[in-house]
Amino acid sequence: MIQVSIALLISIAALISVSRYFKLHAFFALLLAAVLFGLIMGKPFLEIFTSMQSGFGLLLQQIGFLVAIGSCLGTVMEKTGAMATLGNKIITAFGTSRTTLAMAVIGLLVGIPVFCDSGFIILSRLIPALASSAATPTQLSLTLSTSLYTSHTLIPPTPGPLAAAANLGATSHLGLVMLVGLIGSIPITGVAYFLSRKLGLRITTTTPAIETPEVHPHSTILIFIPLVIPIVLIALASLPTLIPALQSWSILQVIGNPAVALLIGLSFSFLLIRSKQKQTWPGWISEALKDAGIILLITGAGGAFGAVIKSSGLDLILKDVLADSQAGGIVFLL
Repeated sequence: MIQVSIALLISIAALISVSRYFKLHAFFALLLAAVLFGLIMGKPFLEIFTSMQSGFGLLLQQIGFLVAIGSCLGTVMEKTGAMATLGNKIITAFGTSRTTLAMAVIGLLVGIPVFCDSGFIILSRLIPALASSAATPTQLSLTLSTSLYTSHTLIPPTPGPLAAAANLGATSHLGLVMLVGLIGSIPITGVAYFLSRKLGLRITTTTPAIETPEVHPHSTILIFIPLVIPIVLIALASLPTLIPALQSWSILQVIGNPAVALLIGLSFSFLLIRSKQKQTWPGWISEALKDAGIILLITGAGGAFGAVIKSSGLDLILKDVLADSQAGGIVFLL
């Protein structure tokens, strides 16, 4: 246990150091950390590399399609202006006196299909126009960023929760993972909302003028269909386990497959593309796949690191420790 702990601490410290001080790309930093961990544990280099290849391939096998398709869906929603339209509609529904709360809801929803950094860049354009006596630009920015990051890190189909689900063997229950992630995101977003309102009053910033691009409003139904349909289809795939009479309905398993459900959602998102955008949208897909490729490489490297750690028997050690009624609670808190 002590050797594993030391190896883990050293490899994580090395990972942070080479990324921060030597500006090594996260992909290579994770691979380096995996090799370092294995060497400290006394494993042969060939065995380390074999574990890394296995972990890398297994994780990409489980989430590769989902990340690629999810990236395309988010990019189409972004480039067509659907996300900005969605933000405007939610703000209108909440009213100008509750713009901070509206920003929290927008961030929570947009952070599911769109990467949080892209979502912030898109929606931050709304902040200068919405800042008023009811909310400062800092309050709105803090609320938007925290709510975006919360859903991005907890709710599939973004890469982080997908990778976590894959590592836990829960990809076949992605509907449940999404539900749990959504339930967990709501109280966290609530805390972030109240803290942002309080802390935002203490921070004074100068908001530069931002040129807001022309946005042509989309139909509310057209905006929500690409977002809601994948969630509904994935949820339907869980029905046969709850209703035995539906177990013969294999179509539910087909359309409820996360990759198929996201493909259907992506297909509906193409309805948002306007005639003047039909020459440029293929470039959007190329851009989305390029972004997804980088994310998949980094995520796969994380899977390689995890596989080397797992090969050391750390999971079995933790299982035994947690089974100890006296030490389990302390280890859990740590």
